Amino acid sequence: MMSKFHVHLIITALAILLFLPGLGLIHLFDWDELNFAESAREMVVSRNYKYVQIAFEPFWEKPPLFIWIQAFFVNLFGDQTWVYRLPNALAGIITANVAYHIGSYLGRRTLGVFWSITVALTFAPLIYYKSGIIDPVFNLLILLSIWHWYRITRCDVEGHRPHGHYFLSGIFIGLAVLTKGQTALFIMGGVAFIITAFRGRWQDIFSPRVFILIGAMLLVVGSWLYPLYRNLGPQFFDSFIAYQLELVKGQIAWHNQPWFYHIFVLLILCFPAVALAIPYLGQRGEEDFELESWHTVMRVLFWLVLVIFSIVTTKIIHYSSLCWFPLTYFAAYHTYRIHTNRGNNLIIQKSLLLLIGLAWTILLFVFPLAIINPEKLTFIAKHLDSFSIAQLMNPNPMHWLKQATLFIPGVIALFVFIPLTIKNFFHDQLHPGKLILAFGGIGLTVYYFLLPVVSQITQDELIRTVHKETQINKLVETHGFKSFALYYHGKMQPIDFNGDWMNDTFVKNRTLNQSYPKQWGKRVWIKDGQPKESARIITKCNYLTDKYFLYQFSPIDTQGAYWVWQRK
Repeated sequence: MMSKFHVHLIITALAILLFLPGLGLIHLFDWDELNFAESAREMVVSRNYKYVQIAFEPFWEKPPLFIWIQAFFVNLFGDQTWVYRLPNALAGIITANVAYHIGSYLGRRTLGVFWSITVALTFAPLIYYKSGIIDPVFNLLILLSIWHWYRITRCDVEGHRPHGHYFLSGIFIGLAVLTKGQTALFIMGGVAFIITAFRGRWQDIFSPRVFILIGAMLLVVGSWLYPLYRNLGPQFFDSFIAYQLELVKGQIAWHNQPWFYHIFVLLILCFPAVALAIPYLGQRGEEDFELESWHTVMRVLFWLVLVIFSIVTTKIIHYSSLCWFPLTYFAAYHTYRIHTNRGNNLIIQKSLLLLIGLAWTILLFVFPLAIINPEKLTFIAKHLDSFSIAQLMNPNPMHWLKQATLFIPGVIALFVFIPLTIKNFFHDQLHPGKLILAFGGIGLTVYYFLLPVVSQITQDELIRTVHKETQINKLVETHGFKSFALYYHGKMQPIDFNGDWMNDTFVKNRTLNQSYPKQWGKRVWIKDGQPKESARIITKCNYLTDKYFLYQFSPIDTQGAYWVWQRK
């Protein structure tokens, strides 16, 4: 049998081939990817690593760890698109190895291999490990903290001392808090509490050793928070907590979704793992007794995350991304059972694989057709605003060969995945690994052939407009919509915000060299009459101008989805 070390080498090599190529193929998407990339770029430019910035001013919404990692790679490799996605690619490589390590610890190395493959090739994780948003790193840290808590619960059986696991669990949850905030502590603490209550092992919590975990967490978090509070005061805490309350209360209108939003997201995006995992999300008597305790951890994590983020009014796709771990694990476990001839494919699994697979196949043909022939979308035009129509109706001309590549994901779905799901429907023991590999191929072709076109349609015109206008002058702002493209693609520097164009009143009211500047942006000064020279405003073409705006600005470019205005 191949050694565990050699299996890790193979998994690492395959994960590198899967996650590293193509990181710079697609523009960073506005908002999230550009938000974090711009924060990292500003850290490097300003050499201010104390807190996250946007427009060289404090950005209260996120702690700094992920931005620090991005900034480290920018210093190492330069300001390039792929560099900002490198942390998540590395997180994907590490996650694949962690999945195998856990399976190996559970005494099921084959299960570990299947989990490694499933977490890497399920659609949503595959795409997100090639992205530049925070959640893949955040989720990995939470998983590691939960894993070491699980190891604490097993120390009595194994005859080991739990002190090291308390320490590591605290370190990882502290790093998770530094990545995205207190949500990590709530989730990990909720999982630990529910598992403890379920098993009656209160000695794991009500033990002096729990202070090792708390101390390790405070050491990590305090290494950033204490100097920040001592030097800059409580303003970060007040603003950060206020923003988190906005998310909980759903006061960010464009993120409000119905309660079942994440159920729908997981069914579509965590495919095909979700279809294979569904029967295991409740207790099943035929499962391996030796794995029951870890299955409980996975179930608790899944239901806790799903319930919490279904209750919270503000909903974004990746809020439920921690559910990907339980779903891919149980999909791998089902694959393991079929592989060892100890289980059958159930009718609910077969039906979901076929139905959701058909939905994906239809989508993968309709979407390219809509891109190539946007005029065919006139029947839904009445449901779209003028900005969306302008984006869809003005794609860059594509060569017929590039048009043909748009259908590659759909062709794989139609001629490979759908026949497998039909065969699976009539076969009790078709190996699910074939379905996972097939849809992984679909996910890769979506990334390489469809997403670049989506980026072209949604990002290119704004990027061109920003490049053009910022080359003329730096007195450019968006109005009527929020975008980080202006700062990132305009390569704004501190002087562009603290320059000579500011009026005397503004300079008197602000100490430019203060270590913790107020939330001032040049947008308000351009809009309210300062500076007087060549300020430019970018709006969407569906922007409803008001009399005050028209009194100050006149349009100079009204072609396309974005309009440019100048001061009268």
